[in-house]
Amino acid sequence: MSDRYYEDDHVVIYHGDCLELLPDLVFDVVVTDPPYGVAYVSNFAKGGPSKPIQGDEDTDLRDKVLELCGDVPMLVFGTWEMPRPDKTRHVLVWNKGLSPSLGNLSLVWGNSYEEIYVIGEGWTGKRRSNVYSVEKLSPTNKERPKHPTPKPVPLMKQLLERCPEGVIVDPFMGSGTTLRAAKDLGRKAIGIEIEEKYCEIAAKRMAQEVLPI
Repeated sequence: MSDRYYEDDHVVIYHGDCLELLPDLVFDVVVTDPPYGVAYVSNFAKGGPSKPIQGDEDTDLRDKVLELCGDVPMLVFGTWEMPRPDKTRHVLVWNKGLSPSLGNLSLVWGNSYEEIYVIGEGWTGKRRSNVYSVEKLSPTNKERPKHPTPKPVPLMKQLLERCPEGVIVDPFMGSGTTLRAAKDLGRKAIGIEIEEKYCEIAAKRMAQEVLPI
């Protein structure tokens, strides 16, 4: 197994291929934002469009990883444009606000929501709406990590509060928002990321003091 890129009392980060690392890890819940399979390129960065996200040509990588994770409970981000994962039991909606986001630029409507697929059992808390309204991080937000598709920490905290007890794994860690939310909530989490530049960003975020809940 690859060396650990970062480690503290709550979080472990691995730099490497999640297909190779997952079989050797022990975890209880999957919360992840995988490549959606839409060959997404972001224009948020200065200096022009971002590079395509690795493994975003189709949903093959997502599906292989979810199969490797077995029968544990999962929350998996995605889009209506691609087939949902097998064993999806319910769909949550992240309402990102009124400004248009991803979508077909030839249309007069943008897309201001993303889907989150619920797989497995053991979810906790009182019954509530499946819509989570949390404003997305704008490109001009100074707190936005340098990543093409970062998720807001408040959104991830709300999702993690519904997860069963145990270790959370994010096989597509990106800038580490799932891990940051887990650490703020006092939960243990493992992140895997194939691009070292995002491991560095995530490690710096983990090194910050735990934020008040």
